[in-house]
Amino acid sequence: MPDYSVHKAGDLARDERLLVERWLGRPLSNDETIGVNAYRPHAAPSGNEREILWQEIMPQAREIGSRVQDANEKEIDALIDEAFAATRGGRG
Repeated sequence: MPDYSVHKAGDLARDERLLVERWLGRPLSNDETIGVNAYRPHAAPSGNEREILWQEIMPQAREIGSRVQDANEKEIDALIDEAFAATRGGRG
């Protein structure tokens, strides 16, 4: 059984659509795509596994960071703070 599901808003049953709109706190447009993922809890990696993951992630992070133009550290910190606040306070 998959841990994800993707649907067009216009294809959702009425009750499904109302539930998603309640979660998002806004109405959906029929042409929007909705994706739902379920993650099983697991222990955080440690030791060697953690180091390997770090080495895999850092090149990706550097590449993404290289695309930023004319952003200063203060602006970046504000964006990070905003993202953390949204993820922590956005769940009902």
